[in-house]
Amino acid sequence: MKHPFLRYLIFVATVVGSHAEEIAHKVVIKKIETEIQQTPRFQVDGVKDKKSDPRYWFEIEAELEVQSTDTTGRIDPAGFIPEITANWFVIIKEKQSGKTKMLTGKATFRDIRTKDKTIHISAYISPDVLEKLTGDNKVSVGDIEAVALVVSGAGIITKDPYAAGLQKATAAEEAKWWLTDKYQTIEGVVVAKSKTPFASLWTDRYPIEKTE
Repeated sequence: MKHPFLRYLIFVATVVGSHAEEIAHKVVIKKIETEIQQTPRFQVDGVKDKKSDPRYWFEIEAELEVQSTDTTGRIDPAGFIPEITANWFVIIKEKQSGKTKMLTGKATFRDIRTKDKTIHISAYISPDVLEKLTGDNKVSVGDIEAVALVVSGAGIITKDPYAAGLQKATAAEEAKWWLTDKYQTIEGVVVAKSKTPFASLWTDRYPIEKTE
């Protein structure tokens, strides 16, 4: 026969464990939008201006529906999600070889505010990468064949219907092409906003990126 105190410890451990399973944060990818953006120009004092031709960046922005819970598993309307990691996948055809490439990159965001229930995250591909692959100084959105985003993080719900993470693609959505090895991958070229000339723009629109 088990000691009463031992039975109490087992009970507490069971309750704590059940609460731990309930603590989860909801993140749903609602849409992904793409746009071609020129390098921003800034007016500064104390330096001599230098001439430069405008360059063109490929911008990706995702809208996410977010919901946080507290330590008891209850929904916290004004809460924060500790971290969200965004993994980006972009399909583009290389002009010179005619082969399709998959470009990847990731960024982690911290203290994601859920009060408004919606947040935005973004990523970019630089003009040099785009020109090297397409041969054009100015690409169009049509040069990009597909974009996908997978979101992950501690405590984020990944059970059905999100068994493999939270995903949304602009093409071949059911195929989950970003999980295959059919494409030659170029890693780290889909970069976070903080690593671009857009870093100081629209700061209130996006959550804070976690430093590496």
